[in-house]
Amino acid sequence: MVATTNDAERKKKIASLVDEFSPKFPNAPEITPEVLLSQSAGNPGKYTFNAKPVVVVDVRTHDETEVSVIKNAVTKKAFEANLLADPRSLDDHVVVAYCTIGYRSAGYVEKLRSGRNMEAYNLRGSILAWTHAGGELEDQEKNVTKKVHVFGESWDLASRDCESVYFKQPKLSYVSSLVPDALKPWRWFGRGK
Repeated sequence: MVATTNDAERKKKIASLVDEFSPKFPNAPEITPEVLLSQSAGNPGKYTFNAKPVVVVDVRTHDETEVSVIKNAVTKKAFEANLLADPRSLDDHVVVAYCTIGYRSAGYVEKLRSGRNMEAYNLRGSILAWTHAGGELEDQEKNVTKKVHVFGESWDLASRDCESVYFKQPKLSYVSSLVPDALKPWRWFGRGK
């Protein structure tokens, strides 16, 4: 698959891919980036949903989050450390999880909803869709950035005003070795068999 050239085509491709895997996660309700952004009340990075504060959780790998995260998002590791320290600390919050396109985060949302009975949602289209909705990204130093990690040229679907970053084969091989075969993105859609 060759990356599409304009934002309308990219958004359409993201929606198509999400529609393809979403039925696998019936217990992972979605929230769109546009809805989440509309809840910021002019305060980027501070969101509410259903009249509750939102915690945005990035479930991607450390290498991916080093490139950028959604503004004020926390990593899965930090989120879970907070839960272990004080399991009731998020009782009055809504959790919105994301990854690159939404597959990994949908699984995580199902886990949070069933295992912890949390009000959790999957960010539809995840960070790729976020870039098209005009949401801000930040780097590790909390500086605004236009860089976003994608899995490779075929996943280069972020907004054209972003700089897509993807790891060359050795990094992808390393990440691949950590992921069970059934969950590898290139297998979800019939590629790489």
